[in-house]
Amino acid sequence: MKFSSRLVIVSGLFLLMFSALGIRLWFISIAQGAQSAQIVEDQTWIEIPTQAPRGEIVDRTGQLLVTSRFVPAVVVDRRFINTDQAVDLQQRLSGLLGMPVGEIQAAYDKAGINARFRLATVTTDTAYRVTEQLSDLPGVSIEKVPERVYLVGPTMAHVIGHLGFPDEADLEARPDLDLNVRIGQTGVEKVYDELLLGTNGDLALRLNRRAEVVEERPPVASVQGDTIHLSLDLQLQELVESALEQGVALSNQVKQQEKSEGIDFKHETERAAAVVLDVKTGAVLSLASYPDFDPSLFVTGVDPDTFALLQQEQAFNNLAVSGLYPPASTFKAITYVAAEEEDLPLDSPNYDSETGLVHCNGRMELPGFEEGSPQVFNDWYTGDKGWLNLHQSFEESCNIYFWTVALGTWRNYKDTDQEDIIQDWARSLGFGEATGIDLTAEASGIVPDRALFDQWKEEQVENPDEPGRLDPRRLELEDGPWVGGDLMNLAIGQGELIATPLQMAVAYSAMVNGGDVWQPYVVSEIERRDGEIVRLTEPTLLRHVDMSPTTTASLLTDLNKVVTTGTAARAFESFGPGLDQVGGKTGTGQTNANNDNHAWFAGVGPLDDPRWVVVVLIDEGGSGGRIAAPVGRYIMQYLMGVEPTPITAGEKAN
Repeated sequence: MKFSSRLVIVSGLFLLMFSALGIRLWFISIAQGAQSAQIVEDQTWIEIPTQAPRGEIVDRTGQLLVTSRFVPAVVVDRRFINTDQAVDLQQRLSGLLGMPVGEIQAAYDKAGINARFRLATVTTDTAYRVTEQLSDLPGVSIEKVPERVYLVGPTMAHVIGHLGFPDEADLEARPDLDLNVRIGQTGVEKVYDELLLGTNGDLALRLNRRAEVVEERPPVASVQGDTIHLSLDLQLQELVESALEQGVALSNQVKQQEKSEGIDFKHETERAAAVVLDVKTGAVLSLASYPDFDPSLFVTGVDPDTFALLQQEQAFNNLAVSGLYPPASTFKAITYVAAEEEDLPLDSPNYDSETGLVHCNGRMELPGFEEGSPQVFNDWYTGDKGWLNLHQSFEESCNIYFWTVALGTWRNYKDTDQEDIIQDWARSLGFGEATGIDLTAEASGIVPDRALFDQWKEEQVENPDEPGRLDPRRLELEDGPWVGGDLMNLAIGQGELIATPLQMAVAYSAMVNGGDVWQPYVVSEIERRDGEIVRLTEPTLLRHVDMSPTTTASLLTDLNKVVTTGTAARAFESFGPGLDQVGGKTGTGQTNANNDNHAWFAGVGPLDDPRWVVVVLIDEGGSGGRIAAPVGRYIMQYLMGVEPTPITAGEKAN
């Protein structure tokens, strides 16, 4: 065969092959193109997040307080529900779950189009009933989901906090939040929410139009959140919370007794707070507020009536960090330290310059604004305690002595840079600003001075139709609204001075440890699931206040006298072994004519090497020596290793 013939044959074969290939390509791309595109369109990948369990919370000993467990839940995915199926589906679910149709519809609408949300956690029996009918429940599945478990109920509730769905503020701060997953709303649950949340897993499925799984990628497992180690001790916390409850009951018992004797009261006692602080590190060993609440109520959603009742009781208010009260005579320790360190001058009609003593006879009389109308300051006690020095006046809580310190400061330092010397000491020890504790809703308090009163005056003058902070008569005073009497009030912890129990604990810690102001904290370390410590809280020294060892030693001695022979002696008479190693100061905070006095006690121990401070506040509890001191004694007995004795009324003292 000739070469030309062979070439024609080969060319023909190639032409035939390319023609067949072209026809096949045309058939696939043109003839079957629409069908292939439809197949691709009918199969869609979807990603289903698997929620991670929140991290656990343990106390300082490792005792488990909060954990998570997996429970069955009804999950609804709106991507697989046609509009005409929604009403029937909601009615079916209502019958199966025992939920009102309106509640299901509200959850359905709130989730939004194409949303996937958890409708409700259910029992095993209910989950089984739903599973049996899944073929008639489009978009519904039964899944295991993590649920928060609070193992100690209301104990430590204000520290631990509770959960809730994100609100607008949460979403603005963290746009990636899932609207259908509860996050921390208060306490440690909120402050450390991002660490507790963990990392969600992921399940990717390819579905056809009939919602049948065509393909599944290997799932990505979720990772549980970090473990939070608290500085608090559960056993101590339980004792402190019990002591507060007993203190509230004691206050009401005393009020009823006094009422039978003709002494009326304004309100029943309902609230209280306490703090136990490590004076060397700032670690919070116990922090309690009464009344409290059970965080478990918020795991699946608290009902409106219960929530309203808790709000009415102010159960969500953490009084230890947000309650603002006049610190009363507990503040005399600050005035004491300022007087010793600054050698403040004394001046009043009750002062004897030759002996350096002040006559604590229960009454101080000063010239008035008008002739023949003297200003009279009556002390809290009746009778005559005699001529006392600073140490004796602290033991007996003599207001007149501390008024004399304030008057001497006012008359000698007015309009100088030392006019605010007592306030400066208060601020340096932690009053007037938030402590920075790792909890929510901390209040700052107020340390009043001339600048603040001038500011209030300016605001009041500019806004005459709004309620003002100052008596209108003050606005006309030539030297301004701040007067010597305001400093006298401050020196005994009254007037516009307000503070939280936590601030009081921080200040006392600094005064008894030699001047170190530590930032308080409730979380000591954070641990990953693999055991790695990702954060260890190092004590934070906010500042050091220069105090002579002599002043510290003197204060510790006088704090002991308060509980042995002073205003807290009766409350501490049953203390037992170790009484020589503890000290304290009582306080009775006067408010206004519409409220009863607040009862305070601040304690410290052991005195030879202070380790902790205890602060107790009974809101409208009455006398500090009578009500708060016995509660403080009960807590301090436990800390000192002494069997606590019953909480009974002490002396009615300031």
